[in-house]
Amino acid sequence: MSHMKPWLERQLADTQMVALLGSLAIIFGLLTLFGQMLAPLLAAIALAYVLDGVVELLCRCRVPRLLSIVLVASSAVLIVLFTLLTVLPLLSEQAGKLITQAPSLVEGLRKWLHSVQLQYAGWINPDYVQQMAAMAVHKMQDWGGALFSFSLASIPGLITLLVYVVLVPVLVFFLLKDKGALISWAQHFLPRERTLVKRVWGEVDVQIGNYIRGKFWEMVIVGVVTWLALFFCGHQYALLLGALTGLSVWVPFVGAAVVTVPVVALSFFQWGMTDATLYALIAYGVVQLLDANVLIPWMFSEVVNLHPIAIIVAILVFGSFWGVLGVFIAIPMAALVRSVLQVMMDRYEKGSPATVSGGED
Repeated sequence: MSHMKPWLERQLADTQMVALLGSLAIIFGLLTLFGQMLAPLLAAIALAYVLDGVVELLCRCRVPRLLSIVLVASSAVLIVLFTLLTVLPLLSEQAGKLITQAPSLVEGLRKWLHSVQLQYAGWINPDYVQQMAAMAVHKMQDWGGALFSFSLASIPGLITLLVYVVLVPVLVFFLLKDKGALISWAQHFLPRERTLVKRVWGEVDVQIGNYIRGKFWEMVIVGVVTWLALFFCGHQYALLLGALTGLSVWVPFVGAAVVTVPVVALSFFQWGMTDATLYALIAYGVVQLLDANVLIPWMFSEVVNLHPIAIIVAILVFGSFWGVLGVFIAIPMAALVRSVLQVMMDRYEKGSPATVSGGED
């Protein structure tokens, strides 16, 4: 214990590092305790990052900032309303059609498994085939019952959604309008010696802003292109699969792997082992290849340069902490952690905490 005291005193003497780690502890604590309550604010912050780039572009074209905010926010609201009134009903129709056809899809799967078992009788146990078919039917029944119960229990959720529809645009407007004032207000809660906090915040702010804007446009491009590709192939669930593919880009590696399963399964159920299925899967594969080899390197060449293993670990860790919210914000949180670790390594490689602290101020 006597050896720990000098070390602890040296660490506490570095007031800037204490301020940085204390700020991180407060952020993680707020997300852990009030994550669900703060969900509208987090959504508004993400949308503000997306729209702020357009606002800054208009400002550089000498449009007054307030007018730019009003134009961008109004356009965003109109686009959202158009999506809710046109795209959402079609998505609901295709999702309902999928649930309705689920029993026939399972029956088709059972027949296909039976035919495979007949062709390879020496390799596949028929009892195992029957168990797989029964399990699939049971799962479909469970999903149908869950969907029905969700539709009955979702009235309070719809009311909450309506509140969010009103609340989030208001939050986005004031976040864009009073960004400087809000940052100045937040700085009053930081100690005077905040060089490290400002450095880390500056790096993470740029990275997170570029990441959110890039992922938003990647989601739109990949979703729309997938929808068009499957639509021209004649896929009856083209819009639904396009929406799922677009949303999957927010979860790197894992999202693409998960959404590939319904694309392959629904294409097979619609056309069977035919050329149409092959063309649809080739079209989907081309979209994924272009996304991975053209779109992502172009949009994210300088943004959140994390190793794939670090990305997967971040998804697992933050997903276990905050559920679905943690999965979506895993990459920005990983970028924050990486910046903090880099600052700590640079700081202690240059010298003792007290010496560096005095030199930077």
